[in-house]
Amino acid sequence: MLATLRNIFSPAAIVKTLTALPPMATTIMDSYFKNRPTHPLPMLGLADLQQVAQTVPLVRRDGTPVSLAGESFEAQFIAPLPVKVKVNVSASELNDLRALLEQPQAVEAWRQNKIEHIRMTSRNTTEAICSVVLNLGKVSWPVQLEGGRNEVYEVDYGPVQSYTPAATLTAASSLSALFNLLQGMAQKIQESGLGGRVEFLAGADVASVLMDIVNASMTTTGSHPYRLELSEGKIMVGAFVIRFMYEKYPSPTGAAWVDKLASQTLLAVAADQPGTVYYCAIDSISAKNAAVPMHIVPVARDDDSGITLIGQTKPLPVRPSRAACKCIAVN
Repeated sequence: MLATLRNIFSPAAIVKTLTALPPMATTIMDSYFKNRPTHPLPMLGLADLQQVAQTVPLVRRDGTPVSLAGESFEAQFIAPLPVKVKVNVSASELNDLRALLEQPQAVEAWRQNKIEHIRMTSRNTTEAICSVVLNLGKVSWPVQLEGGRNEVYEVDYGPVQSYTPAATLTAASSLSALFNLLQGMAQKIQESGLGGRVEFLAGADVASVLMDIVNASMTTTGSHPYRLELSEGKIMVGAFVIRFMYEKYPSPTGAAWVDKLASQTLLAVAADQPGTVYYCAIDSISAKNAAVPMHIVPVARDDDSGITLIGQTKPLPVRPSRAACKCIAVN
């Protein structure tokens, strides 16, 4: 049965199923990490990363190490870590599957269900890491080690820019105060040589205050000096677009949920500076160490109770830190 499962989850079969599945939408990746190339090696050279990050990335000394092969800059590499997912297939489920082997459509439906589970978990994890990179300018993610210990894996692209307003926003703030804040944050990105088109993400508390400011301005009589529009999920003030970011992701180390953007934060992002998610070659003999967005291999369990499907991918999100500016906009 193990050989049969390996055929069911062959690279060609996985590609066929992934092609048939609808695209998976995630906010941060789809908006700010649109480039997603595969990389033929398990490591990325710092020179390659600098083209996207525009700075030399650093890795924590007590985290995953930077491998140095000689002293030249081009010979330094970062080894991304994989997102590895396990799905158990019990012996009873394998018996049920055996009865379906003569029905290709039923086998495809079963394979699609397993692939979708692995795809969703891997994509949501990558999306969460992308949100960390967008906010902090670095990859910072827990890694589970033997014995149940956790270490933090970090790849630092440099700090995201910050902006301190003359005064934090309240429901009583004027529209001009809001506009000046947006303009100041956008200008800070543009002065760093980035950001012809800057848009904004607002955390939950910031979004509530912004709605109060805009509603108050829209209900007053007379004309407004700026274009003002309040629609589902976003606000437009002049040429600036502010999107509300209420989304969360489950913490990988506990039951808590983590905000993709802190509730009191307003984040300006140069939308015309695309981030990149590199998919590096995975460390898998069955995948021939190839660079693939996803690989799944069935492995027999030691207790003879079934088979485990191991799915993995090796993404590394990269983005120029100076292409974002963060502000604590409300108290």
